[in-house]
Amino acid sequence: MKRFLLFGIILLNSLFSFCIDYSKVDAQSGSVPSNLKTANEIAKYLTRNLTSPFEKTRAIYFWISNNIYYDMAQINSKDNTYSDPQELVNDVLLKRKGVCAHYAELFNACCRSVGLESYVIMGYTITDHKVATLAHAWNAVRIDSKFYNFDATWASGSLINGKFKHYFNDQFCLISPSDFIKTHIPFDPIWQFLDNPLTCKEIETGDFSKLKIHSNFNYTDSIKKYSESGKLEKLVQENRRMIKYGLTNNLSKDHKVYLQKAIATEKFNIAVSFYNKAVESFNLYVADKNKQFSKKSVDEHSLSSLLSPVRKQIELAEKTIQSVNPDDATIISQIQGLEISIDDMKKSINEEDLFWVKYRNRFKSSRIF
Repeated sequence: MKRFLLFGIILLNSLFSFCIDYSKVDAQSGSVPSNLKTANEIAKYLTRNLTSPFEKTRAIYFWISNNIYYDMAQINSKDNTYSDPQELVNDVLLKRKGVCAHYAELFNACCRSVGLESYVIMGYTITDHKVATLAHAWNAVRIDSKFYNFDATWASGSLINGKFKHYFNDQFCLISPSDFIKTHIPFDPIWQFLDNPLTCKEIETGDFSKLKIHSNFNYTDSIKKYSESGKLEKLVQENRRMIKYGLTNNLSKDHKVYLQKAIATEKFNIAVSFYNKAVESFNLYVADKNKQFSKKSVDEHSLSSLLSPVRKQIELAEKTIQSVNPDDATIISQIQGLEISIDDMKKSINEEDLFWVKYRNRFKSSRIF
């Protein structure tokens, strides 16, 4: 299933960042040699003589914001989906332009290539108490056990009279969670990095009183659990948290629809995997059965036991497919096709079970294949 590309409108805003002198870092991070083509090469060059994670992150942020241009044409482009984050990185490095997802994935790839714990955050933005019309993507980096937010897209310029003006806007680097939440709202509340997460309604109505109240939500453990989870569990966890903290606008509702479709697709893919393993096991059983019956003696117990993994895999496939609740017509059609294949396999297993019952009930002298 292709991943939806998020587009973010660039808006001017004022956020608070740390007062650190990055003049030396910025001076060496304006450009890179033209022969450097990959995120890994670029990141290593930008951080070649830097030791502080703050400086390394700044160098990457500065170069991306100054050298990647916002691509207005992609906002209305029909070709706006990618199957893998690496495709976004390759695309933006080739064209040197993109939308928020390009900026965020490139920033993430560069940070991770030099050992920084970086994440791509998906959500939406609020400006002057109004929710944006398009979703957005940005980044967070964990430095010295604390999370800081970065928006390289907004730092690269702004929309003026419907046109993108490229200039470095140094207001979106190393922003604390309590400041960033006032303009950038993650779809999944764990990416707020707050021990007392705000609901969507509280954020959109400007009620930030909970920021002063400490609570016991351990977002660090939640992020660790999320990172260690499989794809399906990640989707399920995010969907559950989104519902808990409210769906108050069309962007969050649309993302929930995306999550539900992604969950259905992933469950279908898992069911297909179980079914394919059942087919492989059944084919091995058939091959061994034919081989055994070409001999004078047949190890019937070992041979019939080969059906056990087939039965187990097909049961898992059936159980998984029954848990899918799709709304998409394409997925429904695919599920119906898989259910027919599962039924056919179950019939084949039952036929083999019946064969062995009949085989064992015969006198040994009349046991023939």
